[in-house]
Amino acid sequence: MHRILALLPLMLAACADAPSTIYAGPVTPQSGMCDPVSQATLTLRKSAFVFAPNSGTIILTGHLTAGQLAASLTLPGADKKPYPVTFAANLNATTISGTYITPRCRYGVSLHATND
Repeated sequence: MHRILALLPLMLAACADAPSTIYAGPVTPQSGMCDPVSQATLTLRKSAFVFAPNSGTIILTGHLTAGQLAASLTLPGADKKPYPVTFAANLNATTISGTYITPRCRYGVSLHATND
């Protein structure tokens, strides 16, 4: 266990050296009781990513596997019940397309690389 803890700073430093790609674009309501169109950003570094829909009101972290991005998070709802949110998308060259789903709404996501 101590060896793993000793190696942790080295592993994190190796990830920090990897270049990241930032994607941005609209989150568009498709069905349900949705908020208006808003903006989202996704930062991808190696196979890990951070997705920030609705200008970052919620942050989801996930992984890229074989061109597929997936992330989920369960938050406490206003009524104290679980409020699960999910993000699933495909990476194609410089674009990401998929869905962001909350208990109230299904949104389409279309992001484009901003730092080519």
